[in-house]
Amino acid sequence: MKGKTVAILESRMRDHIASLVRKYGGTPFSAPALAEMPDVNPAHIDALIRDWNFTPPDIFIFQTGVGTRALFAAADSLGVADVLLRLLESAQVVVRGPKPTAVLHSRKVRIDRAARDPFTTREVLAELLGTRYAANASWCSVTARPITSYRPSSKARART
Repeated sequence: MKGKTVAILESRMRDHIASLVRKYGGTPFSAPALAEMPDVNPAHIDALIRDWNFTPPDIFIFQTGVGTRALFAAADSLGVADVLLRLLESAQVVVRGPKPTAVLHSRKVRIDRAARDPFTTREVLAELLGTRYAANASWCSVTARPITSYRPSSKARART
């Protein structure tokens, strides 16, 4: 990399990656391209939690800290956080990585299963193998409820 400029589009590990580029003689150029942002419609969250109250899910899978934090913030503002916490108490709680784990621990939520490093959806699914949920996968239904989206990063200004 000697004499080369290397663009770093990742924001989470930018400092670590930049130090590696410098270590091998390159010049890091940090320009995060995307940021995960909460994308919460309070009416949607209210309806979702109320629907879950009537038909409780067996499993909740928390993929990101941003999404987990946004879900609880919306539930707090709507006055239904106690309902959400009760639903989580009676379900399996699965996390993809350390960020949703931290948010859930701050709410004293029990975590039943956690993906292993490198914390991808593949590892989440591997955690579910061998459970009663995997054995009954032919009749289960999965409903995804994303409450974050990726947008151009506000940190997109380049730095070296």
